[in-house]
Amino acid sequence: MRKTLLALHIGGAALAMATMSPAIAQQAAKGFVLEEVIVTAQKRSESSQDVPISIQAFGAESIEKLGATELFDLAASAPSLSVGGIPGSNTQSGLRGVVDFARNIGIDARMGVYIDGVYQGRSSTANQPLLGLESVEILRGPQGTLFGKNTVSGAINLNTRKASEDFMGELKAGIGNEGYWTGSGYLSGPLSETVFASIAYTKQERDGLFNNVVLGKEVGDWAQEGARAQLRFLPSDQLEMVFAADWGKSSNEAPVFTTAARPAFESGKDDELDEVDFWGTALTVNYSTDSGYTVSSISAYRENKYYLYGDEDFTPAVDAFQTTFDEDSDQFSQEFRIVSPESEDFDWVAGLYYFESSVATGRNLLFGAPVLPSQALSGTIAIPSVVDVTSYAAYVQGNYRFADKWELTAGLRYTDEEKDFDFNQVNAPSDPATGAVVLEVGLGLPAATAAFLASQAPGALFNAFNLSYQDKYSDSHVSPTIGLNYKLNDSVMYYAKYSRGYQSGGFNGDFNPYLPAIQFDSEYVDAFEVGVKSTSADGKLRVNADVFVQKFSDFQLFQSVPVGNTNVQIVSNAGEATSQGVELETVWLPSDSLQLTVNATYLDATYDKFENPISAVDPTQPKDFNGNDLNYAPKTKLYAGLQYAQPVGSAGELIFNLDYTYQDDLYTNNTNTDIVLVPSYDLWNARVSYTPTNNQWQVSAWVRNLTDEEYIVNHSQTALTAVERNIWGMPRLFGVEVKYNLGQ
Repeated sequence: MRKTLLALHIGGAALAMATMSPAIAQQAAKGFVLEEVIVTAQKRSESSQDVPISIQAFGAESIEKLGATELFDLAASAPSLSVGGIPGSNTQSGLRGVVDFARNIGIDARMGVYIDGVYQGRSSTANQPLLGLESVEILRGPQGTLFGKNTVSGAINLNTRKASEDFMGELKAGIGNEGYWTGSGYLSGPLSETVFASIAYTKQERDGLFNNVVLGKEVGDWAQEGARAQLRFLPSDQLEMVFAADWGKSSNEAPVFTTAARPAFESGKDDELDEVDFWGTALTVNYSTDSGYTVSSISAYRENKYYLYGDEDFTPAVDAFQTTFDEDSDQFSQEFRIVSPESEDFDWVAGLYYFESSVATGRNLLFGAPVLPSQALSGTIAIPSVVDVTSYAAYVQGNYRFADKWELTAGLRYTDEEKDFDFNQVNAPSDPATGAVVLEVGLGLPAATAAFLASQAPGALFNAFNLSYQDKYSDSHVSPTIGLNYKLNDSVMYYAKYSRGYQSGGFNGDFNPYLPAIQFDSEYVDAFEVGVKSTSADGKLRVNADVFVQKFSDFQLFQSVPVGNTNVQIVSNAGEATSQGVELETVWLPSDSLQLTVNATYLDATYDKFENPISAVDPTQPKDFNGNDLNYAPKTKLYAGLQYAQPVGSAGELIFNLDYTYQDDLYTNNTNTDIVLVPSYDLWNARVSYTPTNNQWQVSAWVRNLTDEEYIVNHSQTALTAVERNIWGMPRLFGVEVKYNLGQ
């Protein structure tokens, strides 16, 4: 079969070397060994131990052993990755304690997710299915030079398997408690001497886990489905063309609890629903010159959408508030890149990038009889709106080895961006004289809701008239990076790095906008990092560690602004923040049959400056939140794993996996009060697998949340009525899985 070295120079879909676990590969004859992990963090394929940045990588085998099926499942074993909020389209995520989500069409998220080098532009579809992948790379800290805007928290690369030149594949099926079942498959191989193809598919479902005492049934059904396909064409030894496509959807009832004790669930008189759909295509063309340069073109188109229906009044029988959140986006991106060969003294990469997107919504808020003056009326506030984005960028980064053990890394990116905002709000029913929505307190509401409405003057809760608002935002940015690397020997590297990134400005395209602050500007981060990557003990011990300090200015903050008799949620550049801490990854092989893994993060992520505007009208409110923790930023997270291999005569081998996860207390809101406190918790997971000597098949049994720990993943207040809201974590789940390998 034809061989190619093109992929050694490029990232994304062009990975050429197989990756395994974060630092471990299991070999039947030799037991566990430290394995080289190939990553694309610097737009070329290279060992993660040679990349002078803080990075955690997962290979396909490691993902399988962790039982991870979605990207955010990796948060347990990647302590720097935090996930919170409402599960589904409104999940909040980030790295190093800088966590958020795109609440509406005018806001971007701080963490970028990339599929084969293609930016996945909306946070609602960031939680990608982990199928058909070669590896996942978690790049911690701002990645503005090589990855661009909206990576102030970090970036995550999902690298798919390359269609292989020999036939291979696998089939998997599994079942578990709570109605869980899964099925998946992967096939790859040649269509001709120069054309190769692959396809991956997965589907899984689980029944509801929680009792809805109002509806009298179990709620929380969950389903996920996805597919990836690739067509790879090698017309010559120098040219490679890869066409890739992916599709996925998920459905989640996402129950929200209003009682402190599990499993009571009293708020849902209607079936809640959260649906996410996406698909995308990409054409990657790589040409390798005779002199060793690789020129690449990546053209991509993606569509993402979600629909979320939720009960906002948290009453057992009365329809007061219901919301439907929706979003429909499409995007096109084009990147041209040139990667130099690696000489003894230097190497470099340069590129041009273009991105355009359109994000639309028709979300609405429905009012029922309890808040309307007539039982015959119903009310709706809708915001049919759209944001169009156009962005251009150019970047260059290089490494210069000016002495035997010393290397200088430097890079620069220039970005120019423009956003067009077309916002509309339609209020009905409305007062003929003023155009304002007419609301009044009705009967049958819980005390907290009734008290909230009683505090509002008639028409003051949503007092923006029917309106149409258009605006434009444009800005340009320079994102530099510079680093100094010292390679003590082939096994130990020290590095120090400075980088600057930015988070795009935007608009508050939400219900009842506060027009004086409807636009907000970009935020900036200056990040400093010192780290070490080492392998010792005759290749049996790997230790990677770093210390970081990240200073944010013009920090984009969600806050409540007093408007009339109510408060409006907006994003503004109201603050400054610091995220600093220590990250540690270790893997130790005491023997060929035993591996021990410890990953840990200590984090201090706090607001340096954050004034509270509500204090101006309410003296009981604090004047500022200076010194408070950032949202979803636990002080400590820890992952510890044990893997043990036990031969079963000459027939095969048993692999035992046991892992432990600890997460410290965190707050879900900048007030840092008890009502937004998520207490600390720890979880145990276990898995045992049997594989025969010929490696033709494998059977596994697994348990998650082994001790059936009862824990909360989100604790907050509803935006409209300030009712307490709890979301519980998963109870004990267990099951079995069978895998059959093809083409062995």
